[in-house]
Amino acid sequence: PHPTMTQQLSPETTPHQLIEEEARQRLTSGRVLLRIRLAGDEVASLTEPSPLFSLASRLAYVPCLFTDVYEHFKASLPPRMGQAYEIWFDYNNVALKWHYPLGVLCDILVGKDVPSPLDVTAHFRGGPSSKELLPFSGLGDLQKTVMNSFREAVFLEQGSPAPFQKLAKQQQTALWDAISKSNMEAYAQVQKLEPTLLWPSLGKCKSLAVRLHLWGPPHAMLLHKVSPLASDGTPTTVAQFLQVAMPPLLDEAGEALAEGVELLVQGVSVPIQAPLYWLALHAHCLDHFLHLVARLPERLRPRQSAESSS
Repeated sequence: PHPTMTQQLSPETTPHQLIEEEARQRLTSGRVLLRIRLAGDEVASLTEPSPLFSLASRLAYVPCLFTDVYEHFKASLPPRMGQAYEIWFDYNNVALKWHYPLGVLCDILVGKDVPSPLDVTAHFRGGPSSKELLPFSGLGDLQKTVMNSFREAVFLEQGSPAPFQKLAKQQQTALWDAISKSNMEAYAQVQKLEPTLLWPSLGKCKSLAVRLHLWGPPHAMLLHKVSPLASDGTPTTVAQFLQVAMPPLLDEAGEALAEGVELLVQGVSVPIQAPLYWLALHAHCLDHFLHLVARLPERLRPRQSAESSS
C-alpha cells in the first residue's frame, strides 16, 4: 500500500498534497464498448438496422449518446405522428438511469466482468414510469441534474455550497464542457484553477461525498456522511464506513465482505481496508461523488427499492 494510505495523517494535509495523478488517470480512464440495437417492436423499416457500436467513457452519461443513436436509427423509426420521441436505453430489460455515469450503471447491473461489446437496447417511445427514470426532455435536464449533484457533493464536504455557487460563469462553462465530454484532464484543470471546489484540508472536510449503491435487484442508493479521518487521526477505511452505513455487507468480525458480496468502484474490486479519502480523491465521477457499488447475494437483497433521485 501507498504510505499515505495507512499512516496517521495531519489534519492540515490538503487534497493537492494527496492526489496522485497517475493513479487517478488509471482509475478513471476506463471505457465500455457498447453495441446498441433498436428495440425490435420499434423497427419500421423492412429490414432491421445494423447496431451502433460506441466506445464510451465509464464517466459518460448515456444522454450524451442520444444524438448519435438517433442519427443512426432515424431511417428505421416509425413516424412521430406529431409527438416527440422519448429516447431511453435498457440493459437486460432494466431501464438505464440516465442521471448516473455509465460506469456506475455497469458496476450496478453487470458487475466486474463487463462483456465486450455490452448489448444495450435503444427505445424511442413507451418510456418507463417516473419511478424507474427521472423525466428527461433534453441535455438541459442532464446539465441541471449533474450540476445539482456536484453542488450537493461540495455541500457535504464543506458544509456550504458557496464554493460552487461562487464559480465564475467561465469556470462553470468549462466545468460542464469537461463533464459533457467525459474529459477528466479538463475537469482536473478546473479543480486546479478553482481549488476551493475541493475541501481545504482533511481536518476541515465535513464529510466525504459518497453514494453507496446496493443491487440485488432492485437498486437502492444510500447517502451517509463519513469523515475522512477516524477519531485517532488515521484514515477512515471502507470497512469502517460500511460498519456504520451498512453492517450486513461485512462478515461478523467486520474484517471482510460478507459471503457473496461484490464491492466495486470504477469497475475495480475495492479492498475494504483502503482509505475512503483516497478513493474519493482518485476514483470519483464527474459529479464529484464517489460511487461505491455493492452487488448482493439473494439473502441480502432489499425487498423494495430505496432509490434516491438526487
